[in-house]
This record gives sequence, structure tokens and C-alpha cells, in this order.
Amino acid sequence: MKKLLFFGYTLEMGGAEKVLIDFLKVLKPDYEIDLVLLQAKGELLQNLPEGIQVQQIRNNPFSYFLFRYIPWFRKKKINRIASQKDYQVAVGFFEGRSATWVADIEKKIRRIAWVHNDVEKFDIGIGEKEIKDSYQKMDQIVLVSEEAKRNFAKKYQISEEKLVVLYNLIDEEKIKKLAEEPIPEEKKVFTFVNVGKMRPQKRQDRLIEIASRLKKVGYSFQIQIIGNGPEEEKIKSLIKEKDVSDVVQLLGLKVNPYPYVKKADCFVLTSDFEGFGIAVKEALLLGTPVISTNVTGVKEVLANGEYGILCEINTDKIEEAMREMLDHPELQRKIRDQLTNFDCENGKIMEGLRNIIEGRR
Repeated sequence: MKKLLFFGYTLEMGGAEKVLIDFLKVLKPDYEIDLVLLQAKGELLQNLPEGIQVQQIRNNPFSYFLFRYIPWFRKKKINRIASQKDYQVAVGFFEGRSATWVADIEKKIRRIAWVHNDVEKFDIGIGEKEIKDSYQKMDQIVLVSEEAKRNFAKKYQISEEKLVVLYNLIDEEKIKKLAEEPIPEEKKVFTFVNVGKMRPQKRQDRLIEIASRLKKVGYSFQIQIIGNGPEEEKIKSLIKEKDVSDVVQLLGLKVNPYPYVKKADCFVLTSDFEGFGIAVKEALLLGTPVISTNVTGVKEVLANGEYGILCEINTDKIEEAMREMLDHPELQRKIRDQLTNFDCENGKIMEGLRNIIEGRR
């Protein structure tokens, strides 16, 4: 059985982390897999397939300092890990340093790196020279959308022959089952929902401004925001400042957000940039219409607007789209009807995943 070595950071709740879990579930029956994490922590650890061994890099502050800042120490540690078994494939599943770790491996091995964001707008966390040095050593680089692929090739002048697009997989059966779990019933008004880590790129602050505007002109609605993160206190302060606590609910981090997404009338993505937008794909699977900024990846998931509304990346245009949903119930019904044809393409994605691991074109 072929042995695979995956590198990551944590398994805290996040889109790429959920995709990693789902990919590992697909691969586990056919491969022996070990997972190396910077820190073995996070809500998703419990979802790892049985039999996957996890190692942690950051075991104490001093050794991590050496690992982080002394290249020869880092390379020595990575090669010690890589020599534990006869691994045939090494995968850096997150942007940046996990690709550097794969590049550090000295023995002959197939090297693969994933990039989950649009590098035109996202800083992947390492310098440009290190990016080029690391990614040039990969046998294959996986991007999560066609536009992300084009932007990566253009920015770093890396041959497109190394690049392949693989959309993110979602566990359809599990998501549909989880979506049936009961949640507290709320007074029924038109409900918008947003699910995502509260990071600067996600721009949930736009929803607070829009809530204030809609409230002032008398719309009946509520906005539910699911997630946590570094912007959480800023969002709480804005809710208080704009006096919208009666129409905006911060529901916090939820391991199972799917009942809220399914019951919502519309999912709203307000991001400045994405790589793919897995939360959008999950909403479409559950039959929930989507409003999204026209960011990389999402336009492909929405089939250029067939399954929702794509709008310019600014607050005014998002507000216009939300008003359109509120003013025209027939639009929501039309999109829901179209969503009966939505295909996650999981079979195609799983075949593509196996081809990447095996080096097949």
C-alpha cells in the first residue's frame, strides 16, 4: 500500500481544513496516510478517519523557534519525519510553509502543494523568493479554481504544466444529514445567513452596515452570522454602534452550521477575496439561494449567476442584491427551482484527486 505524508497547520474550523478531512476520507481505504500538523489542535481533529497517525511539529517554544527561523534545523526535522517510513508522496495542503516543508525533503518523493486562495489578493505568508524556490520543486500544484490557477501562474511565472485545478469536495450525505438536526425556532422573517471565519478578508462588517440601512427604511429581516475569529470584537462593537442587535444575531462558532443554512432564505458571502468559497457550495447543496461578491472561485461555483446573485465587491452592491431578494420573492423561488439541478460533481473530483496523487494526467 502506497504511503502518503500530508503537511498542515491545525484542524481548527475552516473551509480548507474541512476539505482536507474529506479528501483524507476518500484516500484512506487505498493508502497509508500520516498527517504532520504544526499544532495538533482544532475541532476537526475528531473527524479524522480512523488509522491516520498525527504528528505535531510545535512541541515546545525553543525547538519551534529554531524550526521557524533556522533553515538547517527545519530541514533536519522535516527529513527526520520523512525518513520514518518509505513515503512515496508528500503533500503540503495549505499555502506557504507547508509547501516549503515538502520542498525540504531530500529523498526521491512525489511532491504536491495545494493553494486555496487567490494569490493576487492573498499573502501566502512567505517571501517571494521562498515561494518560487518551494513551488518550483513541486511535481504538481493544485489550485481550487480556474481563475486562481491563472493568477498563480501569472504572478509567480510558474509553468502551467505543473498546475492543475481541482474543485473542493464536500460530503453531500453527511451535510444533508446534519442539516436535519433541530435548532431553536425563531420568529419567521426573511433570514440571511453568513458562515465563515471572522477574518478581515471575509468583511462581515458589511452586513452590519447593510442591516442598519435596511432597518432604517422598514424592512422585516434578520441576519445570522456563524463563526468566530480575530474580527469578532470589531463586529460586536459595530452592532452596538449601529443599534442593530435586534436584527443581527451572532451565533458563534458552530461545528454544525447546516440547519441554519438550510432554514435560511438566502446565504450571503461578503468577502473581498476567496479561492473557492466552500460555504457557498454547501449552501447550494442544501437548496439555499446565494448572494456573493464576484470573487475568484465563487463565480465558477455559481455558474456565473445561475444559482444566485453575483455582485461587485462593495457594500452598496451587496445591499442592492439583498433588497432584490427581499422585494422579489419570485426570484428566490426561481433560484430554488434551479438548484434542483445543482451537481457537486463529487465523482469527478474524487477521480481527479486520485489522479493527482498517482501522477496521472
